[in-house]
Order: sequence, then C-alpha cells, then structure tokens
Amino acid sequence: MKTNLILPICILLFTATVSAQYNGYNNNSRYGRYGTMVDHGVPTKSPAKLSPEDIEKDRNEKIEKVVSKLKEDLTLDELQVIAIRNEIISSSKNMDILMKSETTDEDKLNKFKESQEKLDKTIISYLSSIQKEKFQKLKEDKATNKDKKKKKKNKDQIPE
Repeated sequence: MKTNLILPICILLFTATVSAQYNGYNNNSRYGRYGTMVDHGVPTKSPAKLSPEDIEKDRNEKIEKVVSKLKEDLTLDELQVIAIRNEIISSSKNMDILMKSETTDEDKLNKFKESQEKLDKTIISYLSSIQKEKFQKLKEDKATNKDKKKKKKNKDQIPE
C-alpha cells in the first residue's frame, strides 16, 4: 500500500520542481512573474554589449526623431533645425558622460535637471515669440502625459 502511494507523490514533486524553474508560466515566454525578464538559456542582446557605433547610431536616431517633431510642431526653418540639433547632440553627449560618472544617483538627477533646463533655455533662444509659446505648450503637454502614465502605471501595478 505504501509503495502505491510513494510513486504518485514522487511524480507530483517532480512536476512541481520542473514548473518552478519556469515560474509556473508558459515555457515559450521569456517573461516570468510580474513581467520580469527570465532567461531560459536564450541569448539576448543586452545594452551593455552594444558597440560604440551602435550607441552613436541609436543616439542619432533618437535625436532625429526629436528634431523632426520640433521642426513639425514649431515650424522651424533650416538654420534653427541645425542649431537645435547641435545643441541636443551636445546635451545628449553630456548626459551620457553624467550617466557614466561615479556620483550618487541624487547628484546625477540634479545634474540631469540642470542640463535639461540649460538645453531648454538654449532652444528657446533660437525661437521666435510664437514658437516659444508653442514650445512651452509642448513641454506642458509632455509633463501631463508623464503624469498620466505614472498614474496609470501605479493603478495597473499588482500589490504583493
């Protein structure tokens, strides 16, 4: 009688152990509990392995998106586009240097805010009065969108 009971218990324990390795979720999924990444031996491309050329390419793509949005929304002329693009590139490189610096996160955050404020002032100096108003409205819209996303994210989080 005991041997008949031991076999099902062993099978049950074995299957529980196997499913625990994959957080009890679909084996084809790379995401475990609460959407965190789980490595199942599948090689992934991490940001740390990007070459300097790839990093520069990504930075330039992001900058071009920002500049094209500003050009469209503020109706910038070509001289303004060139000047603003150069300022954004410079600011982006400075922010990359700040990210790599060995200071506290609080200091980094303060320096990022200072850098962003300086960039905004520089961009505003290239704009006409009408463009300045539009730029301020874009900044306000961006801030309200961030607030909405934060509220939605906090609402969607699953309490533990």
